[in-house]
Amino acid sequence: MDFLYKPPKWLKSFFPDVLWENRQEGITLTIDDGPSEDTLRILDSLDRHKIKAVFFCTGKNIEKYFREFGAIVKAGHRVENHGYSHKRLLFKGETENEKEISKTNELIKQITGSEPELFRPPYGWFNFHTTAAVRQKGMKMMMWSFLTADHTGDFSQLRRLTDLYLERKSIIVMHDNKKSKEIFDQSLDYIVKTAEEKKYFFICF
Repeated sequence: MDFLYKPPKWLKSFFPDVLWENRQEGITLTIDDGPSEDTLRILDSLDRHKIKAVFFCTGKNIEKYFREFGAIVKAGHRVENHGYSHKRLLFKGETENEKEISKTNELIKQITGSEPELFRPPYGWFNFHTTAAVRQKGMKMMMWSFLTADHTGDFSQLRRLTDLYLERKSIIVMHDNKKSKEIFDQSLDYIVKTAEEKKYFFICF
């Protein structure tokens, strides 16, 4: 089942414009689903490791956790679009795809003064309406090199996937949500340790 965590080559070939890995040396850490009530602790963990991350935020959570979203921006991390309501866009048409992206773009621009440049579909599920909407807005879709499985709450699974799939141009996904909360710090520590052992470094895309 590892194809769920590391996208296969055949899938990448269907969507060559999608960012599946970095196009320069360096690992990019991305964090999905926030902000949340746990965001400030995540920011402390990132600061401890001196890592700047890309936060893919949902519009609804930005509205609910406005203070935490502001803290992400203030800390110098990158904020990007993860849809407004975390819908599975694979099953949505042109109108719904466009609405989910536009609504969050407008919200982020109101707060930061800049429109997002990247979009990540919730659950990693998208269709040609999604890619068309992203392209029409002058954005890029960013997927990942490997999904860490922190959302399962199973640290042993995360450790196995990190050992197998962490590479020098990886785009990594972690989560700012209740499912990953208990293992987030331990997971980040392990990813950073493994990267250091392999002499990889982190970049914020």
